[in-house]
Amino acid sequence: MVIEKEKVMHEVVIKYKNQKTLKALTALGEYLGFSIADSEKEEKKEIYHINGIPVESGDPKIDMQDLTTIFTGEDIDAKTLRESAWQRKK
Repeated sequence: MVIEKEKVMHEVVIKYKNQKTLKALTALGEYLGFSIADSEKEEKKEIYHINGIPVESGDPKIDMQDLTTIFTGEDIDAKTLRESAWQRKK
């Protein structure tokens, strides 16, 4: 019986000033089998303000199908949900 070790991805941060360095690292990564994650290219979430309150847009990749099945046929709209869920205790 052969038990394989769990493959762990190690991470290294490299700071560089010249774009040629990034090109060289990318070429080297293809040859040696490592990947490069550029923090500047990562998705920046859009934040806008409503009445001074910051609002961050949601992730469009989320599967909303589960929520649709919960609320379908329940005759619940936003107003009804607010009225039923946000009752103050007297």
